[in-house]
Amino acid sequence: MRRGRREAAALAAAASLLATLAAGCGGSGPPPPWRPGHPDPASLSLLGASQAGGCASSAPHPDQAPSAIRFQGTEYVQRSRLPAQAQPAGAVEIDHTGDWAFWEDANGDLTMTAPQADYLYVAGGC
Repeated sequence: MRRGRREAAALAAAASLLATLAAGCGGSGPPPPWRPGHPDPASLSLLGASQAGGCASSAPHPDQAPSAIRFQGTEYVQRSRLPAQAQPAGAVEIDHTGDWAFWEDANGDLTMTAPQADYLYVAGGC
């Protein structure tokens, strides 16, 4: 009986280790809380911190909005949260998902508008 307990304990430890290793591979993990209600729209990709480049770790509100957005081959990183507005001045709507809309302004920055707040995204460096 004692041998059976040791084997069961060893098997449980091995299974736990495999689960831990599997969860750590590929930078995946649980989806961000905003993901289920906001799938990727047709023209851009919404990226959580584990999916985006190194600069995305500086996103100030990764649990409320994507850490980064990939649009036309460029990654835009979340820089700030702004009061909610229906449409950023002088911007053109590029896409939407759920109750979020995405806008590009004359400077080439992106804004994601949401009912609770807007989020500014800028291209490139940290």
